[in-house]
Amino acid sequence: MNKKILKRLLSIIFILIIIASSLILFLDLTKKEEPNPIYDDPPEEIIVDDEDKEDVVVEEDKDPIKLSPDVDLAQERLNHNNDDIIGRLEIPNLFNILIVKGKDNSYYLNYSIDRTWDVRGSEFMDYRLTPTSKQINIYGHNSRDENIKVPFLKLESFLNKTFFDENQYIIFQYDGGKSYYKIMAIKEITTDYEHMTLDKTGAEFVEHVNKLKDNSIYTRDVYYDENSEIMILQTCSHHLDNAYYIITAVKISAIE
Repeated sequence: MNKKILKRLLSIIFILIIIASSLILFLDLTKKEEPNPIYDDPPEEIIVDDEDKEDVVVEEDKDPIKLSPDVDLAQERLNHNNDDIIGRLEIPNLFNILIVKGKDNSYYLNYSIDRTWDVRGSEFMDYRLTPTSKQINIYGHNSRDENIKVPFLKLESFLNKTFFDENQYIIFQYDGGKSYYKIMAIKEITTDYEHMTLDKTGAEFVEHVNKLKDNSIYTRDVYYDENSEIMILQTCSHHLDNAYYIITAVKISAIE
């Protein structure tokens, strides 16, 4: 092959490469972007109309607050085909949800209450605990994507001082009883995982709760001592890398 033919062949190949590259770029720029999937309301949420809520006095000498009625947990297990349903968690004006407990703290990070794969996961109790433990930890995802609805995203409402001041209670219904907790603090953590300590008693327990309250964003005065019981809610913070929000509440009463 002489140089003239080779030169012409190389020119043709070069032109074809330019045309192909231009076509690929055009198709890439003009293709329709698929919208992010929109998730329905999470299956663990229990929607109750305001007219069906009840006025309940949670603390003596305090005005009653409107609370959702109890649910039949045995029926909910049948509805969702899931014996891992351990209770119902309500924060008035925020959410009313079912809580599960698995055999570890990993499964429900990516599975719904119906036990199907779901990027939103479920809100779940630490597998080492029971509904009557001295300390109860409950975990759930947060989300930056507005299309991914997760109940614990709403916990960020407590970053608003007015909301924190006006919403004080957590109600936890379980088989055979119901506990009322008063929210003591919301805190953002990055390296201190004091809340994962579950076996403190006596004076060590009081010091443990003191640490949970220290350096919080907002706090309120709630009495506690070595005989107290607490609940901790944990979700991710999106303001700092590898950070979490924890809400600590102290049990103020229970119905057995």
